[in-house]
Amino acid sequence: MGREGSEVSVKIAEALHPLWSLWHKERYLFARRPLFVTPPWLDAWKRTLGQNESLCLLMAYGAFGADGYLALKLCDTEGLFAGDPEVCDYFDVVIRPGREEAVWRAMLQSAGQAGLKTLNLFPVRPTSTVMTHGVPLGRALGYAVSVESIDVTVEMPLAPSWEGYLQSLNGKQRHEVRRKMRRLEEAGQVDYRVVSTPSELEQALEVFFHLFQSNRDDKARFLTPAIRTYMETLCHTMGREGLLRLSFLHLNGSPAASALCFDDGETVYLYNNGYDAAFAPLSVGLMQTLFTIKDAAERGRTRYEFLRGDETYKFRLGGQEVPLYRVHISLDAA
Repeated sequence: MGREGSEVSVKIAEALHPLWSLWHKERYLFARRPLFVTPPWLDAWKRTLGQNESLCLLMAYGAFGADGYLALKLCDTEGLFAGDPEVCDYFDVVIRPGREEAVWRAMLQSAGQAGLKTLNLFPVRPTSTVMTHGVPLGRALGYAVSVESIDVTVEMPLAPSWEGYLQSLNGKQRHEVRRKMRRLEEAGQVDYRVVSTPSELEQALEVFFHLFQSNRDDKARFLTPAIRTYMETLCHTMGREGLLRLSFLHLNGSPAASALCFDDGETVYLYNNGYDAAFAPLSVGLMQTLFTIKDAAERGRTRYEFLRGDETYKFRLGGQEVPLYRVHISLDAA
């Protein structure tokens, strides 16, 4: 029997360690899957914000080995994506390409057998397997399925060069970017630096957190001790896996802005940023973002994600809106 038609068995786990074997041995499973459902990201969340959460991992296996997984946290008889939508921009099920329908069929059946009555899956992209396979299959099997638009994320394809990126902007925005770049360079010595070694990370994070909360009350309120511990753990964990891209913009030797990005080899994700208000007249926050775009293009990355939220600057820099959805599947309605 061919791969597409082979049966799927589902094993249920209550801890994340089975995922690490997939991460190290079958990394291709994670290609073009959300960074927020990868083992290092889930591990950082579970060790901090999620330490009191109960997990249910549906591990799918076929004739050729692992076919993927759905990582859930439990709320009574409801299953939600493992992670926190406050700090994870969107989710999906990790599935071997070509096995989506078979895996989804097996997972829906196994979730019900495990005692779950509902799956409350959010946020998900329109191209997620939740939307492309879970929703139509759930309806075909007789489950009550609802889909609700809840938010947007913003992203853009990247040209293979900085000049190519600039040419992708409209004339007005291209002129503004070049004007602001010139004004920044005229203000003094500009240095863009990426922290690349674990020994540098601890001190660099102190600077980042200072910039992050220094001039916005909402960010200062967001950065609770628990969130800070989570972000520190996340940076160290992702750094060990080669996925961290923490950068700083210095002007005349002083840190003016910082951006916390992640990089999976294809896409750069702008996760958070901050700047020193003393340099606000030079638009250093925007300039820092532009430097991360320039860096990503020059390193051959093909996509840049500004992530969730519809802030105006994202669209001025070329971002395109992608809707995000909540999918609710009643497993006892079939």
